Amino acid sequence: MTTAEGTGLCALICADYARFSDLARGGAGSGRGSVWLVFLHPRVAPVAWFRLANWLHRRRWRRLGALVSLFVQVTFRVEIPARAEIGPGLVLPHPMGIVLGSARIGARATIFQNVTLGARCFDGAYDLSTRPILEDDVTIGTGAVVLGPVRVGAGASVAANSLVLEDVPPGGTAVGVPAQIRPTTEARA
Repeated sequence: MTTAEGTGLCALICADYARFSDLARGGAGSGRGSVWLVFLHPRVAPVAWFRLANWLHRRRWRRLGALVSLFVQVTFRVEIPARAEIGPGLVLPHPMGIVLGSARIGARATIFQNVTLGARCFDGAYDLSTRPILEDDVTIGTGAVVLGPVRVGAGASVAANSLVLEDVPPGGTAVGVPAQIRPTTEARA
């Protein structure tokens, strides 16, 4: 699974913007944008500001990172802890009402509005062993909830308004409340 650890701030923000641009233009994106566009565009800014908060946190400027994270939460209604580990290429197509309290999110994740990723009960200590892991190329649909120490495999999808309480295999789709796992297309053939 690709993570942000060891990747520079500018490289992560550029990867996030390039993927957003590519998706927004149907695969014809240039992946280039001005600094102002990256930090002010309502669909890109929450991720760019999170990257800054995470960069500060990793450099042991934790209070300043937490302050930037609070700015993201208040301004964009997207809650992402400054210490969250998220790979490059994160896209939030409609960033509103999102809580990303996961252990890790891999590269090229797409997460729609009103999604919650987190522990099954209150966890003020942010214990990573109680939180979900999303591998690379995962899509989480509108209003979906993924709770507890579950793994959503590479290339998997969680349908809108689903409640995931168990692992989703790579390429699988979780649908319903509680979610039932639909097999991958290869397994159906």
